[in-house]
This record gives sequence, C-alpha cells and structure tokens, in this order.
Amino acid sequence: MNRLSDKIKIVYLTLVIFFSLGVFAYLLDSWNIIQLEEYLPFLKKEPPIVDFNEDNPTELELQKMRKDQERLIDEELRLKEQAEKLKGNKLELEQKLEEIQEMKKGLEEQLAMMEATKEKEQSRQKKIRAMAARIYSMPPDDSVAIVAGWSNTDLVEVFIQMEKDADAEGRQSIVPYLMTKLPRDRAAVITSLMMDEKTGLDEGNQNL
Repeated sequence: MNRLSDKIKIVYLTLVIFFSLGVFAYLLDSWNIIQLEEYLPFLKKEPPIVDFNEDNPTELELQKMRKDQERLIDEELRLKEQAEKLKGNKLELEQKLEEIQEMKKGLEEQLAMMEATKEKEQSRQKKIRAMAARIYSMPPDDSVAIVAGWSNTDLVEVFIQMEKDADAEGRQSIVPYLMTKLPRDRAAVITSLMMDEKTGLDEGNQNL
C-alpha cells in the first residue's frame, strides 16, 4: 500500500508541476514577456482577410470604363475598315475616327488615374491593417505614446480597423480603453471623427 501511495503522490506532484508551468507560461505570454506562438505554432492566429473589392466604390466604375474602352477599340477598327472601302466618305469617317481616338485617349488617361488611385488606397489600407495589429499587440501605454504624434485622420483609420479586427475575431475592442489614455480634448475629437467615418461607411455600403 505504501508503494502504491508513493506512486500516486509522484503522479499527483508531476501533474501539479506541469499545471503550474502552464499557468506561469500563460502569464508570461499575457504580459508579453514571451510569445507562446513562437514555440507552439498551433497557437498562431492568422489575421482576418479583408476583401476591399466589395468596399471599393470605384470598382464598378473601373469595370464600366474597361468595357467602354473595348467598345471604342472595336468601333475604331470598324471605322478604319469602312474608310478603306468607302473612299467617297473618307473625310467624314476620318473626322469620326479622330473624335473616337480623342475619346479613347481621354478614357485611357482617366482609367490610368483611377487605377493608380486604387493601388495607392489599397497600399494605404495594407499599412493601416499592419499598424492596427501592431498597436493591438503592444502595452496600452506604449501604444498611446506612439499614436500621440499621429494625425487625427491616421489615428481614426487605425482605431476603426482595430474595431473591425476585434469584431472579426470575436473579441472585445481595446479602442475604448486606449481612448481613456488620450488627452480628454483629443479623445473627444477622435470619437466624433470615428462616428462621422462610420456613418459615411454605412451610407456607402447601403448605396452599393
């Protein structure tokens, strides 16, 4: 009986030690002293994938302009063929051809500008998502020290992205707590700007 009792004690003490080590490791991870996901890959969380095509108000316009561009190219080719066949109407067709070429040139310039704007916006959104993840992973005091020098516009966009990430991951947002760390007057301005931005996004989504 004594041997059996000793074995049970050893098993019990082993379990207690492993449990204590687990709790200690969890606390160290919570305090950002260590990162458990670096040692346990299955704990890593993939960032939410956001599809900006659905929220991009210019996507439909770009598609329409591309179709218009294809239509104008076809029309240009058709008129060129007619110009070769109908010498009597050559002058009139050449005038129409010139008008179409000018329209096509203007459309191509607008399309290039819109695509450049879209790429710039997507690049900015990528940076905002990265900064939102960085601010979330830092201690609140360090986060506030970093955002103190940001413009109101940048801070509003990052806070809104942090709230989107929290909602997508089913966790509570830390934005309200970070607000309490900001100067009172700036926190009021940021809150007002965030409400205006969310209202604008909601109206934009309703119009799509």
